[in-house]
Amino acid sequence: MRSGSGIRPPCCGGSRSRGRTPSWRRSSPTAARRSRWRSARRRSSSASSMRSNRPDGKGLAFLAAFLFLLPLFPVSVGAETGVVEEAVDGDTLRVRLAGEVATVRLIGIDAPERSHPSLGKEYFADEALAHISSLCLGKTVLLSADAEEADKYDRLLRYVFLPSPDGRLLNLEMLRTGFARAYTRFSFSRKDEFVAAESLARRGGNGLWGDGGAAEARWLASGNGAPVQVYPSGGRRYAIGHKGWLRGGLDRGELPKEIEWIVRNRAELSDAEFARKAGDRGYRPADPAKDPPEARTRAADSPEGGDPVVRWEEAHRHAGEEIVVEGTIVRAHRSAKVLYLNFHPNWKRYLTVVIFASDIPRFPADPEKAFKGRKIRVRGEVRIYQGRPEITVRSPEDIAVAP
Repeated sequence: MRSGSGIRPPCCGGSRSRGRTPSWRRSSPTAARRSRWRSARRRSSSASSMRSNRPDGKGLAFLAAFLFLLPLFPVSVGAETGVVEEAVDGDTLRVRLAGEVATVRLIGIDAPERSHPSLGKEYFADEALAHISSLCLGKTVLLSADAEEADKYDRLLRYVFLPSPDGRLLNLEMLRTGFARAYTRFSFSRKDEFVAAESLARRGGNGLWGDGGAAEARWLASGNGAPVQVYPSGGRRYAIGHKGWLRGGLDRGELPKEIEWIVRNRAELSDAEFARKAGDRGYRPADPAKDPPEARTRAADSPEGGDPVVRWEEAHRHAGEEIVVEGTIVRAHRSAKVLYLNFHPNWKRYLTVVIFASDIPRFPADPEKAFKGRKIRVRGEVRIYQGRPEITVRSPEDIAVAP
């Protein structure tokens, strides 16, 4: 026998095919059955697990119902409860929270104002106030914030939910019934929902949207509004007028910008401030015989023959002086230490009358109600505090309802 020609043991490989299991490693028939049984058991267990995790018809129905109703529940993260003590107008409430009364501005809506500083009472303001009062006055409500905690006037920005079992979102209810418009100037999480609610109210002719909006137009045209008037003039030019002020020589392309300027400033400024800005912009009094308002800072002597009366808009010009100021109180707010009476909703900029809590017992009962919405005269020294003019009143003799 030649060397290397003998039969080699299986471990040496020899000429067997690659990948074929040698006979000495092959399983016995019993081992093979056991292997097949284990594989079948694993497949059965996996299938059973999948079947147990698959929802049946009842489970699917419950899941669908839960997902549908989930957005309807109020967001309770950081929510708080309080009692509504007063409705200021259709989008602003006074709510007692943890012992103090706070002003709450409803997020995402804009209701007509009852005492707009320059436009007066707006269309449907009384109706909006009556509706929101009927829904929440005296009730304990749930307040929920969004991204912004408060506005520039330090009013709390909140979604307001009516108590159980009602549970309606008051902001949304005012839109659905047509007592407010969606206010989208600033971002908030329910903007699309609110805009859709306003659209439905418009289509239904609800509230403000009565007669396709013509009801408000008729109300304004009947003497309740101050129109912006456009007059065609020579040379393809135009003149524009508003509340006794005129500006001429405008191109047609300038009209939209000029109208927008008037509308924006009339909504934000007092009469005197608007007159000053209009004069700086090139407007002139419609009646040349009339002195411009800034020349008439002081009115005639008071009925008592005392000091001349200064309009509240001009008070900041008299810092350090003791004067008599006249105007209508549009906002009243009492904190633990101070009662504030404001001539303008933007109290951070305009004159505020300050009465300290220690002096309040000297004044009539409930001075907030006694003075709010009333035209008053107040005497005192004008001081500038944190950039705004203030008059501190220590005695009831220095403040009274004007005749």
